Amino acid sequence: MRGSKNFSKDGVPNNEVNVLVYRITGKQLFFNVEDSYCEECELTVNRIVEVSKNLPDIHVKLTVKPWLNNIFRVLLKGGWHPPVVLVDGKRISQGVVPEDSLLTKAILDATKRERSSQT
Repeated sequence: MRGSKNFSKDGVPNNEVNVLVYRITGKQLFFNVEDSYCEECELTVNRIVEVSKNLPDIHVKLTVKPWLNNIFRVLLKGGWHPPVVLVDGKRISQGVVPEDSLLTKAILDATKRERSSQT
């Protein structure tokens, strides 16, 4: 396993950050949307994977969900245009491929928030 070897009581790494991407491509409700429809969606997922590789001390848990299937949940978070990226529940990007610096800062900020809440 990559990342920190420090675990909490329930076995979850202490430096875990949840990154959630809602995309419009793939299976949506009862139909399928081709990847070519939203190139930003695939590029966003790939960028998050690359950024997480550059942060070896932080376990980034990436989850990808269909935007349309979760439309009400996404709209409540302010995500009107896919791909929508949430880092530990906070929307950091929508409709564009987020820059590496924005993703890195959001992930590092999430680990700082987690550490401060543990003390």
